[in-house]
Amino acid sequence: MKILHPKQIRRLATLAASALLLAGCSGPSSMSSSSGSSSGSMGGTAGSAGSAGSASTEGWKAGLAVVSESEAGDAGGEVSTIAAAVLLDGEGRILHTVVDELETQVSAAEGSLTLPDDLRTKRQKGDGDYPLAAVSEIGKGWADQADALAKHLEGMTASEVAALKTDDEGRAADPDLLAGCTIRIDGYRDAIAKACREAKPIG
Repeated sequence: MKILHPKQIRRLATLAASALLLAGCSGPSSMSSSSGSSSGSMGGTAGSAGSAGSASTEGWKAGLAVVSESEAGDAGGEVSTIAAAVLLDGEGRILHTVVDELETQVSAAEGSLTLPDDLRTKRQKGDGDYPLAAVSEIGKGWADQADALAKHLEGMTASEVAALKTDDEGRAADPDLLAGCTIRIDGYRDAIAKACREAKPIG
């Protein structure tokens, strides 16, 4: 078991989010194919240029956000930390986004938190150690469903993402999105919207 203070947990989550940003939103060159494939949903000059393979990167921004939720018990609880990274075009619309989540069971004693040795995120665990596809009503694993959400959000602004409706269980209310993503998305939505709002110019 590992003994970590709350600040160390936050630092760990930030490192995980930074890794997401580097892997999924590392720069304009890595986004050229993504912006082209999503041109149908984005409209405007950025989408048209992307489909032509020569998108202007003027005004593009990258954003990173980490949000945490916790459920406390008598001697510990569960902490869910969501990391989101986004790449925005010059109009503030999403060109690409990626999310990941770290769920940990913690116990508290003398001001410290004890965590399990396995601190892999859901993406890192994959279908082998997080076999959601086997029980999913649509037969898709966590990463596939999270990526379906990301694809659905391409072309949206921060305010449009924040307005995405969910049901009482936090699942998508949009039937088109629900067809490819039945997991709870309210936390991912909020993290992505925050990353959009806090995005900074790249380059």
